[in-house]
Amino acid sequence: MDFPSAPELELFLKSLDEVWTETLYSNLASAGLIRHVVSKVWNKDQHRVAMVFEYESKEGYLKCQDIIAEDFGKARRAELSKFVFKVQNNRGLVLSEYVRPKVVSSIEYDTR
Repeated sequence: MDFPSAPELELFLKSLDEVWTETLYSNLASAGLIRHVVSKVWNKDQHRVAMVFEYESKEGYLKCQDIIAEDFGKARRAELSKFVFKVQNNRGLVLSEYVRPKVVSSIEYDTR
């Protein structure tokens, strides 16, 4: 998502919890969403946010697209009209992934 200015981008970032609500995430998770990541892109001369969605399956993806279309397209169109941005879609399959193993902390805490 490209924003025309830094203030437009900051307005969007401050509003993330209003846009991506717990109710919306709950509905998406039930439909097959595994993960949604919002990243602020800093290495371009633009005001950009990247979003990554991870789904259980193609069917989960399709169900989630319907939910997102309903939520963003109809239910909250007026609310979302305060944001000015351009969207670029990229869809792909994960070909390689590294996930750091969970680290168990050896720090002991005094709970008295």
